[in-house]
Amino acid sequence: MRIYLSILLYLVFTLAKGQNFAPISNGLYSGVHAAKINPAFTAYSKYKWHVNVIGAWANVNNNYLQLRLPYSAYRLINNDIPNQYKTENGNAKWDSSYLKEKLNGRPKHFAAGAMLYLPSFTLSLKNNWHIGLLTDATALARVSGLSENLAHALYKELDTAKNAYSQFNNKPGQSNTIHRMTISGNAYATLGINISKDIPLEWKQHLLVGATLKKVWGLGGAFFQNGDMVAKNIRSDSVTLNRTNIRYGQYTGIGKGMGVDIGIGWVYHKPEYRQPGVYSRKHTNYLYKFGLGILDIGSIKYKNASITSIINNRLTEWNTTNIQDRFSAVTPGYPLVDTILNALPNLRQTTQDLRIGLPTRLALSADYQVMPDIYVNMQVMQSLRGRYSIHARQQSYVSVAPRWESDFFEVSIPLYLEYDYRAFRMGAAFRVGPLYFGSNSVMSMLYTKRLRDADFFIGIAFGDIPGNWKDRWLKKHGKKPGIADPKDCEKM
Repeated sequence: MRIYLSILLYLVFTLAKGQNFAPISNGLYSGVHAAKINPAFTAYSKYKWHVNVIGAWANVNNNYLQLRLPYSAYRLINNDIPNQYKTENGNAKWDSSYLKEKLNGRPKHFAAGAMLYLPSFTLSLKNNWHIGLLTDATALARVSGLSENLAHALYKELDTAKNAYSQFNNKPGQSNTIHRMTISGNAYATLGINISKDIPLEWKQHLLVGATLKKVWGLGGAFFQNGDMVAKNIRSDSVTLNRTNIRYGQYTGIGKGMGVDIGIGWVYHKPEYRQPGVYSRKHTNYLYKFGLGILDIGSIKYKNASITSIINNRLTEWNTTNIQDRFSAVTPGYPLVDTILNALPNLRQTTQDLRIGLPTRLALSADYQVMPDIYVNMQVMQSLRGRYSIHARQQSYVSVAPRWESDFFEVSIPLYLEYDYRAFRMGAAFRVGPLYFGSNSVMSMLYTKRLRDADFFIGIAFGDIPGNWKDRWLKKHGKKPGIADPKDCEKM
């Protein structure tokens, strides 16, 4: 079992080194950001043009380990931590006891992602057409379905002195179940052209349609997969596997591919004869704004990918005699995995073209205007890639977010059921002039002594809203630009 764990240890830490702007993508001032949840929404914006200068997003999460520091993580920034937690050189001391396990018998999942949101823009044209350019670079890594016994052994550094194998049945003749698992890491960059149109309807309703066509460059990746297996100890140097369905590979160089986002939206007002009372004062923009989109349809083709498969549908004996001595001198990397597993029968190595899918997902949204400047948004982002696929994948979530927005300021407090609906989180997003920033897991960012996930985004964007901001303010508050308030005249 130690040999199998060594493979996992290498893959997990290699790939781990390797949704996101949704809170600022819903409002009337989302501009080019709206394309992140629906390519049609760029057609319904206050801006004549809007430019994202630069932005970044990062997230890491898991359902197994929790980081419990004896001090706030913010104190690490200025090295302002208590002396008892410092080394002799004055650096922060690390203790493995800071990581706490969650042992509940369930498979473990890990994920990390990062995006660099590069210069992008959207521009309003005649006849309610909009056109935009979007660029970004993304890296995603995940471990799906890691068996708890394997996770515990990795956490204990495969050290018998630390009881690394306490979750295994170690006596001869006993069996251990190894859960189906996928480890995958992908990186890619995209250049997209967004086209959208606002089609006015009766009663101030609007039909929004849009698409973003993307050119995609793959930046490499790797994967490891195994099916459900049962390993049985027969001797100190051998185990049997009831079957093996193992596949792993790596792809390097620049892959090439295409992708597309498609979307439709509907801005809904009640018919005028159904607008009694204060309706027109409360719902100045719409009653609801609905959206349906499918994002990142497409794939990346890599040439000459190295693929290895080990498929045995019968009982297989794996002799591990002296195997540790053989791989201890091998340079970590793809050759190491081959060295460890080449004792298994039916190992087949090929070089072939490989297609890696983009993180295709379904995006549903509904935005309700409570009163001027105040909205409530609901959003569902459902991944259309399987959890155990080797393709790029973003995790599913559902969110409800109250929002206050104006020309220069915006505050959103989304509540999430995220990480494939496994965890409840509260986020916060802000827009102050050209600066936008926030977190989809704000409690983790504020209370850093107990961390199981972390999420943060930040960027700079600006745009041009038609008219003078003073005239817009006066019109919004029921006053005519350039005419004094009657109450002020009475005072004079």
